[in-house]
Amino acid sequence: MRKITFNEIAVESPDLLVIAGEYSGDEHGAAFIKKLKLEYPQYSICAIGGDNLERTGVDFLFNLVEFSVVGVVEVLHNIQFFSKFLKMTCDWIAKYRPKVVCFIDFPGLNLRIAKELYRRGISHKAGGNVKLYHYISPQIWAWKAKRRFAIAKYIDALGTIFPFEKAYYKDTDLDVQFLGHPFLDEDYALPISYNPNGPILLLPGSRTIAVKKIFPIMLHTINQLKKIGEVRELVVFYPDEDILDILQNISKKHKNLSLSFIRSGTCTLSACASLMSSGTMALNCALAGIPSVIVYKASTITYGLAKLLIKVKFLHIANILLNRESALEFLQFSAKPKLIGHALRDCLNNPETLTQAQKDAEELHQLLSADPRNDVVSWIRNALL
Repeated sequence: MRKITFNEIAVESPDLLVIAGEYSGDEHGAAFIKKLKLEYPQYSICAIGGDNLERTGVDFLFNLVEFSVVGVVEVLHNIQFFSKFLKMTCDWIAKYRPKVVCFIDFPGLNLRIAKELYRRGISHKAGGNVKLYHYISPQIWAWKAKRRFAIAKYIDALGTIFPFEKAYYKDTDLDVQFLGHPFLDEDYALPISYNPNGPILLLPGSRTIAVKKIFPIMLHTINQLKKIGEVRELVVFYPDEDILDILQNISKKHKNLSLSFIRSGTCTLSACASLMSSGTMALNCALAGIPSVIVYKASTITYGLAKLLIKVKFLHIANILLNRESALEFLQFSAKPKLIGHALRDCLNNPETLTQAQKDAEELHQLLSADPRNDVVSWIRNALL
C-alpha cells in the first residue's frame, strides 16, 4: 500500500482546513484561497489537495490529487489507501480542531470523512466545535439523489457553482447557496480563446486511467483527418508531469503526428477547435465559444454501472446547462475515430457551428453568473466569524 505521511504545521489550531481530492477541486480551492489570504491574512489555513493548493503558501499536509482515481473498479483497487487516509485525516482533525473544514467536491471520500467526524462527535452537527462546509455540490441531479439527506445530516452549509442545484435540496434543511461559477470570477481569465488560425486543442483529461483510454482514440481521430488532408497544428493540454509521461508514451505509436504538449496554467492559448473529455477545461472551451467534440471511454464495468445509475442526458456540463447537445458527445462504444473525425471536421469548417458555439458561450455566461456580494470568499469568511 502506498505510504501516507502528513506534513507538520506551524499552528496548533488552524482556522481552516481545505480538502480537495482531484485536479479541478485543487484548482478551484487554490483560486479562492488566494483571495481569502489577500483579503483576510489573519487566518491560518491548512490544505490537503494538489500542486495548486500547495503553491498558495498554506500549510500543506498531503498531496491527495496524486492518488486520484475514477470508476468503481479503480476505487476498489485502492480501497486500503483511502481507508487509511480517511482515518489519518479524521485523527488529524480531532487533534488540531480547525474551526472550519471546507471539502471541495470529491464526495465519495469527503462525505465519508464528514460522517466519521459526526460519529466521533467532532463536527458541529454532532455537538462538536468543527464546522463542515462543502464547496461544489455532488452531482445528485445525475445520480445518488438520496445522498442529499446524508449531506444535510453531516454538513453545515453547501455552496453550489451551478444555479439549478439549489432546488435539489429543497426537501432538506441544509443551508444551500449558489455562489456563482469560479470561471466567471472577475479575477479569473479563461486559459483558452477562439482563433480560426489556431491549433486543434486536445484535452484528454486529468485522471490516469481515463487518459490511457481516451488519448489513443483522440490520436486515431486526428489520423483520420490527416488522411483526408485536414492538417492542423496540434496542442495537448496536460495537468501534471505524471499525465505528461502517459501522453508521451502513447504518442510514440503515432510518430507521424507533431504534437506540442503544454501544461495547464502555464500560459493562455487560442484554438480553432477542441477534442476533449468532459471536465474543467471542457467548460472553459464552452465559455470561450470554441467549437468542440466530447469523447469519453471508461472500463466496461464502470461504464455499464454508470449507464444504470446516471440520470442525465449528457456528460458535458455545458450540454446539461443548455439542455441540448451544443458539443457532440461520443461515449464508450460510439467513441469511434471515424465518427468523431466527421464531427471535428464540422467544427473546423462549418461557419454555422462556430456561430452556435459563440451564442452558447453567451448563454452560459448568463447562467453561471451570481451576485458578486455572495461569492465563495464571503461564504467562507462568514463561517470563520
